[in-house]
Amino acid sequence: MKLSPDQARKVLCSVHGFDSLQDGMEGARQILEKHSCIQVDPINVTGRNHDLTLFSRVDGYKPEYLRSLLYEHHELFEYYCKMFSIITMGDYPIFKNEMKKQEEKFAPLFDKYSEELEYIMKVLEEKPVSSLELKDMGPSGSKTWRTKNISNSLLRSLWLAGKTAIAYRQGERKYYTPREKVIPKGILKKPVPNESKKKIAEMIVNSSRLVSPSKASAQWDRVGRVKEVTQVLEQLREEEKVFPLEIEGWGGKLYGHIDDKQKWEEPPEYSPYVRFLAPLDPVLWNRELFYTIFGHEYVWEIYKKEKERKYGYYCLPVIFNGDYVALIDPYYRKDECILEIRNFHIIREDLDMDSFKEYFRLELKRLMKFLGANKLDERGLF
Repeated sequence: MKLSPDQARKVLCSVHGFDSLQDGMEGARQILEKHSCIQVDPINVTGRNHDLTLFSRVDGYKPEYLRSLLYEHHELFEYYCKMFSIITMGDYPIFKNEMKKQEEKFAPLFDKYSEELEYIMKVLEEKPVSSLELKDMGPSGSKTWRTKNISNSLLRSLWLAGKTAIAYRQGERKYYTPREKVIPKGILKKPVPNESKKKIAEMIVNSSRLVSPSKASAQWDRVGRVKEVTQVLEQLREEEKVFPLEIEGWGGKLYGHIDDKQKWEEPPEYSPYVRFLAPLDPVLWNRELFYTIFGHEYVWEIYKKEKERKYGYYCLPVIFNGDYVALIDPYYRKDECILEIRNFHIIREDLDMDSFKEYFRLELKRLMKFLGANKLDERGLF
């Protein structure tokens, strides 16, 4: 099966659900089950990356839906998969091998601070705590921002080793608790599945829907290098969990999720729509593949120096009917409940502006509702 980039981008947007939004809390649950993991990022300019990822797929989405699924219903947990991720709870056993490796890695630290560790675990039995409540333990001796306090170092290491879990957050501050208070007993008792790396690769496929073993090392960090990733994906192909396809202009191998095969073979009809993509959306995890399919690169300019930015600090890709047509740099002035559009750039010269503006305005209204904004400052528009 070989597709042109124009065909591919419309199907890819469809299999990600941009053309047919799910609804409300149940919709958020369905999207998380479908995609297995989404990347977490703490920066909150116009919503955080994980919330924007769900917003682009769920109508009426509210951040409290995700918090509820994470910290009340315990249907999800937080750990490293594609970088720091929110992951479906049923996949917890897949990461037990990695947690064991982390426990061995931090054994010298745990031995050195055995008394402090014992105290922390005793406190955690009483209530969830963050490093702030334990700051009197003193500095760790490390100069890195992650470990400047020994309490922070020990709490983070215990979490990586699977001894604790994140009970909740206040802002971006993590509050930890013994894992038994968050992870269901039945999940904890489950053994590590065979070929756990292959299971993680399945999760990446679930999230991205279209993957290449090359050009996206961060995407496959938990699986291995290109050769090993290729071997794993070929195993998944043999098990009919993925299928191979080709896209004009891409020289490497490509695999689609088997559940999407019919859409790739017979692209569906869709109603017109505009979506704003999260800066770390799964469809963007392989930036070179995104460029090949959509015809224009995307760089999150938050990483650039101010004088080097072309599109804006928090610029987001704008998708119109499956095409990447513009970049928007929104900023939510929370104290004033105003959504400000600081920059806007059209990147498709053949864009039907009348039709685009109609659906763009609809999506802006949806974004305002998501943020709680009651006014739009659109000086940077058009």
